[in-house]
Amino acid sequence: MSRNTALGNVDRRSFLQTTMSSLGALWLARATAQPAPELKSLQFVVPTPPGSQPDVIARWLVEPIARRANLVGTVVNRPGAAGAMAADAVLSADPSSGPLLLGGLDHVAYSHMNSNRRALDPFADFTPIGAVNRDTWVVVTSAAQPFASLAALAPADRTGGSLSFASTGEGTTAHLLGVRLCKALGIEAVHVPYKDTYLPDLIAGRIHFVLAPTPGVIGQIRAGRLRALATLTDERLGVFDGVPSVRELGLPDLVFYGGLFLFAPAALSPHGMKINAWLTDALRQSDIEARFRDAAIEPAPLGLEATRQAVMERLQRVDAMRTAVLGRAR
Repeated sequence: MSRNTALGNVDRRSFLQTTMSSLGALWLARATAQPAPELKSLQFVVPTPPGSQPDVIARWLVEPIARRANLVGTVVNRPGAAGAMAADAVLSADPSSGPLLLGGLDHVAYSHMNSNRRALDPFADFTPIGAVNRDTWVVVTSAAQPFASLAALAPADRTGGSLSFASTGEGTTAHLLGVRLCKALGIEAVHVPYKDTYLPDLIAGRIHFVLAPTPGVIGQIRAGRLRALATLTDERLGVFDGVPSVRELGLPDLVFYGGLFLFAPAALSPHGMKINAWLTDALRQSDIEARFRDAAIEPAPLGLEATRQAVMERLQRVDAMRTAVLGRAR
């Protein structure tokens, strides 16, 4: 490693540490400066429809967390506008109802940008309460498609066929990862954003491929309706027999790990440590661990400060991808 590279890494680490220290100080000041609203219930607001991965995880977690809190817990689905409707529902709710958004940065930091609104700040408008899981991502195609490998996409593009890939919206993580994959493979593919699920079109072969969190497509892969071409991981995943990782294919820059977080409105900051403890305890329960494992989901029971650092690091990574693909971050 060159001296300049090493100094650059030190500078980035110093910046991150300074930023996180400042955010931690601001959070503590906010938490102690305002009275804590009494929690009368807990609402897990999910930015996706019933049956989706975040919805399923929310329903696994709400019961043990509500039981620990001695409160009534419910799951509320607010799909639409790339997560903006869920974010708005949490921010406009009575804090005493315990509104918590279970989602990713797409839903919190970037959703309002799709409607030309001010980008929400996950550290000011919200407070990160806990990390729920770490996701792996996979490139998938229909089992009816002729592509047997990632490399097979390039010849298909060169033969004059118009390739296409789907995502859940312009600027979402799936869109950014798809553009990066096309660039790495030297292919052109039309991006098709979906407001609802793209799975029927993908399975039918009307869309050629997608990049998706593994838990969201593993059932269709196991059922033989979809085929995994590669995982965006450092090593092969045990749940897929014979599917290579992008690192072993010589594409290490495509490695990406995602995951969901639990965000509360800023007014609930005083309850942050308590809710974080409820969440981390639930994630460590043996039955929850077994459910996560069967769905190829890795629990991520992080403390409050580690959660804030994870959100900051993910934010920097996605901001960099957005700048590279869209020419802007937030």
